[in-house]
Amino acid sequence: MAEEKQRLSSQEIQERKISLVKERGSRVLLINSPLGATLCNILRQFDLAYANFKGRLGEMGGISYEEGEALMAEGREIVMAFSDFTDKLCHRIHFRYYTPREIEEYLRVVEERPSE
Repeated sequence: MAEEKQRLSSQEIQERKISLVKERGSRVLLINSPLGATLCNILRQFDLAYANFKGRLGEMGGISYEEGEALMAEGREIVMAFSDFTDKLCHRIHFRYYTPREIEEYLRVVEERPSE
């Protein structure tokens, strides 16, 4: 008979969340909208999947480098499109959008590449 996982109490969940804040790379984010909450849930799952993806990349029975490169190119397109949308929304409501440094650096590298 398989043991059932014991559900954590609300206090234990709160303590676990507080301890996660201390982890390197953790972020605390106040969510102000239902859409933001959905995006945050998707991001959390993506981050877990990406960690697993890196471990399987190039492995036997895993993901080939070619497929991995295609998936990451698609991911970059999605991130860039969301950044563009956020910039457009912010411009429309006269709210300053700060393009993430990583996107600015990526765009700089892409612009510096010679045309093929």
